[in-house]
Amino acid sequence: MTTDRDAIPDYAERARRLGDFIAAPALPLGDVALFLDLPLSTVEKLRAQGLGPKTFKLGRRLYVRQADLRAWIDRMAEREAA
Repeated sequence: MTTDRDAIPDYAERARRLGDFIAAPALPLGDVALFLDLPLSTVEKLRAQGLGPKTFKLGRRLYVRQADLRAWIDRMAEREAA
């Protein structure tokens, strides 16, 4: 059984909101998944394993600062290149 967390991100939604993602100083974890073109469950799993981008909690939601997201992407790219 698949859930929304396992769903592949919607490309039309991603394209429509890409400008908002780039301009926002921080993104909710669901938007991070959409931005990265990954299922939310994958992003949550990476976070639980300590392999995802640095997060912070605001109220009940988890957010990722853009700077932390970009630094994490850079680390992943360096790891793959090594």
